[in-house]
Amino acid sequence: MSSPRLDRRLVSAVAIGAVAAVLGVVATVGETRLTSHSHAAAAPTAAPTLPALPSPTPTFTTTAPTSFLDRQEVLVGPDGVLRIGGHVIVNKTYALPESFGPAGLDPAVDAAFAAMQADAAASGISLAIISGHRSFAHQADNYAQRVAQVGVEVADRGMARPGHSEHQTGLAIDVNQLSMSFGQTPAGQWVAANAHRFGFVVRYPDGKEAVTGFKYEPWHLRYFGVEFATELTASGKTVEEYYGLSSAY
Repeated sequence: MSSPRLDRRLVSAVAIGAVAAVLGVVATVGETRLTSHSHAAAAPTAAPTLPALPSPTPTFTTTAPTSFLDRQEVLVGPDGVLRIGGHVIVNKTYALPESFGPAGLDPAVDAAFAAMQADAAASGISLAIISGHRSFAHQADNYAQRVAQVGVEVADRGMARPGHSEHQTGLAIDVNQLSMSFGQTPAGQWVAANAHRFGFVVRYPDGKEAVTGFKYEPWHLRYFGVEFATELTASGKTVEEYYGLSSAY
């Protein structure tokens, strides 16, 4: 079941945020599950012209509520950024303005990774951050270069367009190696099984490209805090599935 009044307010808030200055809209999620990247970064060189990027049309779906979701608040602030339960949501549908984001990784991410790194080391696993915060401009350069190499269709499967990357939030990291084979290594398996204990989730799981919009990236971790990361991992769902969000350009 879902609340028609809540659905109308959410869709209206996102639509307004996509076309004009957005007023803050807050709603409590009761019976509606609402629901951000890494993406392999090429070394910056001379950047080709960025192709025209169409504006997405956000959509929401509904699912049965849980006690955890009952405590989530949905906010589309004056900056046009969607936040659910205080967490910034960014994917192919929900974008960030060019001016959004910190100058580096959030301190909470640094602290959580340090704790995870130490715990992994105790089990003989070595973890290292190979990519952290990326600005809008940095992502634009990377994306344009990737498009020049492989075309828009292929690029869009593994690299976010500027404004659609979780790295811009300062809450996402890439660890160890940018390869799908990482998921089969002892380190990759350890991360998949333990990252939630430190507030991280593997944001783009295997077999979920149709939902997240991005191919499998076992190296890309998004920080949500221990409570939500644990809840999300236990559910076996992606952010999009958990909150009923679309992710498409």
